[in-house]
Amino acid sequence: MRTTCALFATSVITTAGSVYGQASIDPETVELDAVLVTASPFVERKVELVVPATELSGEALRRAGESSLGATLSGEPGVHSSYYGPGAGRPVIRGFDGDRIRILNQGMDSFDVSQTSPDHGVSIEPLFAEDIEVVRGPASLLYGNAAIGGVVNVIGKELPRERAELPFSGQFETFYGSVSDEKSVGLALQGGEGNFAWSAGFLDRQSNDFEIPGFAESIYQMEAEEHDEHDHEDEDEHHEDEHDDHEEEEVFGVLENSFVDTRSGYVGLAWFGDNGSLAVSYSEYGSDYGVPGHSHAHGHHDEHEEGEEHEEEGEHHEDEDEEEHHDEGEHGEEGVAIDLDQSRFSLRGELLNPVDFLKSLELDLAFGDYRHAELEGDEVGTVFERDGYELRLTGVHSPVGDFNGAFGFQAKVDDFSAVGEEAFIPSSETAQYGIFAVERLNQEWGAWEFGARLETVDVDPVDASLGDRSFDTVNASAGLVSRLSESSVLSANLVYAERAPNASELFAFGPHVGTQTFEIGDATLGEESSTSLDVSYRLTAGRVTGEVTAFYSDFSDYVYLQFLDHEDVEEMYGELDTDGLDVFKATAVDAKFYGFEVDLRYHIIDEADRAMHVDFLYDQTRATNESFDTNLPRIPTRRVGARYEYAFGPWLMGAEGRWNDSASHRGPNQLPTDSYMLWGADVRYRMVLNERAIVDLFAIGTNLGDEEARPNTSFLKDLAPMPGRSVRVGLRTSF
Repeated sequence: MRTTCALFATSVITTAGSVYGQASIDPETVELDAVLVTASPFVERKVELVVPATELSGEALRRAGESSLGATLSGEPGVHSSYYGPGAGRPVIRGFDGDRIRILNQGMDSFDVSQTSPDHGVSIEPLFAEDIEVVRGPASLLYGNAAIGGVVNVIGKELPRERAELPFSGQFETFYGSVSDEKSVGLALQGGEGNFAWSAGFLDRQSNDFEIPGFAESIYQMEAEEHDEHDHEDEDEHHEDEHDDHEEEEVFGVLENSFVDTRSGYVGLAWFGDNGSLAVSYSEYGSDYGVPGHSHAHGHHDEHEEGEEHEEEGEHHEDEDEEEHHDEGEHGEEGVAIDLDQSRFSLRGELLNPVDFLKSLELDLAFGDYRHAELEGDEVGTVFERDGYELRLTGVHSPVGDFNGAFGFQAKVDDFSAVGEEAFIPSSETAQYGIFAVERLNQEWGAWEFGARLETVDVDPVDASLGDRSFDTVNASAGLVSRLSESSVLSANLVYAERAPNASELFAFGPHVGTQTFEIGDATLGEESSTSLDVSYRLTAGRVTGEVTAFYSDFSDYVYLQFLDHEDVEEMYGELDTDGLDVFKATAVDAKFYGFEVDLRYHIIDEADRAMHVDFLYDQTRATNESFDTNLPRIPTRRVGARYEYAFGPWLMGAEGRWNDSASHRGPNQLPTDSYMLWGADVRYRMVLNERAIVDLFAIGTNLGDEEARPNTSFLKDLAPMPGRSVRVGLRTSF
C-alpha cells in the first residue's frame, strides 16, 4: 500500500475516530493479500513471503508518479531517492544505492549507467508502469550480487502478460504541473483476439526550471564558501568585491538548469496457448534534462583558474572576463545537460508443465543499447555508452512431498565505454554468470525456506595495462514464515551475500563532475561480504493491517569512497592535478547497517460504496564505518508520516504529511541537513460514461507548505533543494 505520508494532525485522527464510531465493519473482512512476483519465483502472496517486500500500483502509483523512479518511490517504507534534480533519481533502500540496488525493467536489467553517477537518470518511464515492486534487503540470491541491498522491479505495459479482454482498449492521461510549467500527455493501447494480444503506447513530458522556496544554495553552503573566500582575502584584496557580487548573484526562487524533456514509446506482441505463452516488445526511451549544480561547480573552478591567469595579464582583463562569465551564466550557456537515448528489446516465454517434474519453465531475455552525451552548452563533453544482454531461465518444480522450489540460470554481458574529458571510468566489458536454487518446506504452522547462488563476475578493461579481474561470489539464505494467528504472521530471513566490486570501484581515476569529486579506484579490492537479518511482523486482517520490520547487516570489506586530504594525495600520488576537486579513493572497511520500518493502515470504514483509512509510516536507518569509527555519508534521516484517505461514490480525497528529521549522524566532510515537513493533498472525481469508458479528473498538491527540503541522501542537497509548492491538475480516461 502507498504510504507516503506523515504524522498527520490530531484533529484528522479525531475526526476519523468519530466516523469510525458510526461505521459498521467486520474486523475479519479486511485482509492484506497483495500479489508480488519479484520476491519469489513460486510464492506470490505478500503474506507468505520470507523477505520484506512492497508493491506500488493502481491509484497510489498514479498519484505518486514523478519524472524519476527514485522520486516516484520515495514515499515507500525504507525507500528514499538519490535526487539529483527532477531528471535523475535512483531509489535508495535502507541507505544502499548505486551498484547495490538492482533496477529491473520487466524483471531484467535496465541497461543504463545510472549506477555509475547520481546525475545519470534511470531509463525507465514510471508513468508507463502497472506495478513497481520493491524487495527491501538482500535479493542477490535471485538477481545477482549487485542486489545485495535490494531490488526495484518496474512491471510495465510493454509485454502483454495475459489474454486481451477486448479487441481494443486503452488509457489516456494528460496533466499540467504548476511548479515547473510541466505538461505531459500519454497514451497506452492494448487489445487482441483469441490467442493473440498486442500493446502500444507513447508519452511526451516537458517541464521548465522549477520554482524553489528560497535560495538554491543552502545556508551551510554559503557559509562554507564565505569561509573559503575569507581565507584568500589576504592574497587578493579584490576578492572581497567578488564575494559581494557572488552574494548578489545567488539564485533565488527558481532552480536553474532543472528542466526535463522526456519521450518514450513501445510496441508489444504476445501469443497464448494452453501450455504456454510467448511475448516480445520493443521500446525507445529518450530524455534531455538539465543537471542543476554543475554550472556552479564549473564556474567556481574556472573562476579560480582564470584568476591566476588574470593576475599575470592585468586587472582590466580580469574584469572583462568576469563580466563575460556572468553573462554566459545568465543565458544558461555554462549549464550541463544530458541527452539520453535508449532502445530495448524484451522477450518472455513460458511453458506450463513441460515435463512431469516441472510446473513451469520461464525464459526472459533482454537486449539494451544505451547512449548519453553530457553537454556543456552546445559542446559535447563526455559520451557514455552501454549495450548488452541478459538471459534468465527459471524452472519451478512440481511438489516433492512438502517441498516446493525453483532453480535457474542467469547470464549478463555488457560493454561500457566513456569517451571525453570526464571519462573517469575506463571502458570495459563485464560478464556475469550465475546458478541458483531455492526450496520451501511447507509445515502446518508455516514454512521454512532455503536458497543458494553461485556466481562468477569477470571485469575486463579495454586498456590491457589495467589488467582484468575475476570474482567468484557465494550467496546463501535461510528463512521462515510462521502463522501466529489467523490475522498475524512472523517472518525472518538470514542471508549471507557477497558482491564483486564494479569497474568504477576498481579502475576509476579522474574528475567525476557528477559528484564534484576526483575519484580513484583500487584494483586490488576483493569481494564485499555481508550477513543480514530481517525480522517482520505482519498483520493480515482486522482494523489494523500492515508490516513492522527490523533489519541488521554486518559488512566486511564494504567498499566506499574515502576522503583524502592534500597530504594523503601527495604522499600516494605526488602532485596530482585534481582541478580543485575533493579527492576520494575506493576503500574497503567494516560497516554496519540497521534500522526499523513501520507500514500500517488503520481501516475506519470498509464498505462497498465508501472507505476510509489512515496510513502510518516510520523508517529509520543507521550506518556506521566500523573501521574508522565514523558515520557513512548520505544515509536517510529518520522519517515519520501519515496519510488520511476517504473514498465515497465518485470522489476520492486524501491528505498527507511527511516529516524528515535533521541529520544527526553525518559522514565526514558532510554539511548539516535540516529537518523539513512536506504536506500534500489530492482529490479525484470519477465519471462513468458507459460500460467501457471512465474519466477521472484529478488534482494533486505537493509541498503545500512551500518548505525548503534537502534530502540527506542527495549529493546535490546543498546546491539544489526539492521543488516548492506545486499543484498538478489533469485528466485520465480508460476506454
